[in-house]
Amino acid sequence: MKTGKAKVEVEFPSNSYKDIGVDQLVIYSVKKILDNSEECTFERLVCECFRLFPKKFGFLRYPNWPDATRINKAWLRCRTDKGWLAGTVKEGFRITAAGEKVARDTENLLKNKNKTRRKLPIPKPRERYEAIIMHIKKTPEYQRYVNVAGYEINEADLRSFLGGTLETPRRILRHNLNLYMNAADIYKESSVFPFLEICKKKLEKLRG
Repeated sequence: MKTGKAKVEVEFPSNSYKDIGVDQLVIYSVKKILDNSEECTFERLVCECFRLFPKKFGFLRYPNWPDATRINKAWLRCRTDKGWLAGTVKEGFRITAAGEKVARDTENLLKNKNKTRRKLPIPKPRERYEAIIMHIKKTPEYQRYVNVAGYEINEADLRSFLGGTLETPRRILRHNLNLYMNAADIYKESSVFPFLEICKKKLEKLRG
């Protein structure tokens, strides 16, 4: 009796991602899912990571099976330590502005790995910052600020807006807020300035 192996669709050859970090590949996978207008659940993320990068996310002894534990540790690092990701296993994941940049850089790296090594093309600043502004405007926290009279952002909302959790160090939150503020300044997007200033003042009062 023959036992066939499950066919895995591979988008990139293994040599194109063998030197790219696990966290970067996870963020790229999240973006692929969200760009397809799908909900990024943990199960969907495991599937996408393994579909795109089986050599990186398969068990060593059982390469036809995804290593969900490795992916679980990676998304936690991306959220708590790096501020690239927001959300939980229960509610699903969304990518932060900082994560968007990592995903785009990773995509450029993947596509150029099989070509002559050269410096990656730098995205046009206006396009990059426009994407960040669009991200800010779509966040639940900004929408509440715009639509709910007297809305005052609390610590939990602030951390979520900046792609963190209650455990995320303030330096990472500050880094992400600076990224938002630089984008608003360069793109001359005055509509988000007041909200970002409120976030800045709230962040200054946080400990850690």
